[in-house]
Amino acid sequence: MAQVDIEVNGRFYRMLCEDGQEARLRELAAYVDDRLHRLTGGGRSGSEAQMMLMTCLVLADELQDVMSGKGIAPAVDEGAVVGELDRVAKRIEEVAARLERA
Repeated sequence: MAQVDIEVNGRFYRMLCEDGQEARLRELAAYVDDRLHRLTGGGRSGSEAQMMLMTCLVLADELQDVMSGKGIAPAVDEGAVVGELDRVAKRIEEVAARLERA
């Protein structure tokens, strides 16, 4: 496994990825960072966790639009997705709170 340092919203994160996927991970992080800044106007529009979650939801919405436009219906249990999003949102809030205390 390779380690990659990425930056999103001015914070650096060390991530693990498969060997050879480092550049792709950096590209994805740059894309998420760009979308976050475009959605929030480059400023703070809530907690970091809220901004990250909003960005994830917008990206998920765009992905579903693309998938449904190509006739690819995601085979997911919507209730499970909602539960997982709640779990992820709580985890993001916990991490953001720890980062804000540091």
